[in-house]
Amino acid sequence: MKIRDNENLVVLGIFLALVSLLSALVLAVVSGFTARPISAAKKAREAQALRQILPEFDNDINAKTLTLKSPAKWRIQVRAARKNGKLVGYAALAVNPAGYAGAVKMLAGVNPDGTIRAILVTEQHETPGLGAELCKRQFSRTIFNLTEPTPAGLPPNRYLDQFNGRKVPAKGWVISKDGGDALYHTGATVTSRAIAKSASEIALAFQKGRRQLSKAFGGVK
Repeated sequence: MKIRDNENLVVLGIFLALVSLLSALVLAVVSGFTARPISAAKKAREAQALRQILPEFDNDINAKTLTLKSPAKWRIQVRAARKNGKLVGYAALAVNPAGYAGAVKMLAGVNPDGTIRAILVTEQHETPGLGAELCKRQFSRTIFNLTEPTPAGLPPNRYLDQFNGRKVPAKGWVISKDGGDALYHTGATVTSRAIAKSASEIALAFQKGRRQLSKAFGGVK
């Protein structure tokens, strides 16, 4: 190889290194500018979700978090909601790794007696039009209500609402296809199982964690 070719390679290497350094600096600056808005948007979404699944509360719900172990060894993250100092409910977050296309994150409002009040699926990667529909909460629009304002409150979802206020069986809820009584959707059996399993693990964790809850937050009735 000629000396000039070596010199060209050195120059090219220096040029590429400078370009890489400049790109890294630009990315760092952009990340710095966007990190705060992204974080603020995430907190806003979390706050909205908590308001949807819990009764009205006035405490800093994020001030304390308790981790409960479910029968399947899931780590259920629990926070307490209070109104005028009185315990009005809990927020429980569970991550089910056994969705159809990845993990399903479920946020549940839990009553002081340990029963589920309301459920939101906050993250899922299920099949659009099938499993994904089981996880959504949105008001249906028809020609009869097209011009009406969106109703207040949490949109209904029979696959998520079926657990509200019910005492969880000793082995959890099981979809009817597997011999239980929980609803399931044909063509989205795996997602149906994931929803029932997540609701079960949350409810059973509360049932078995009464002492921990009492020590941390004042307990379950």
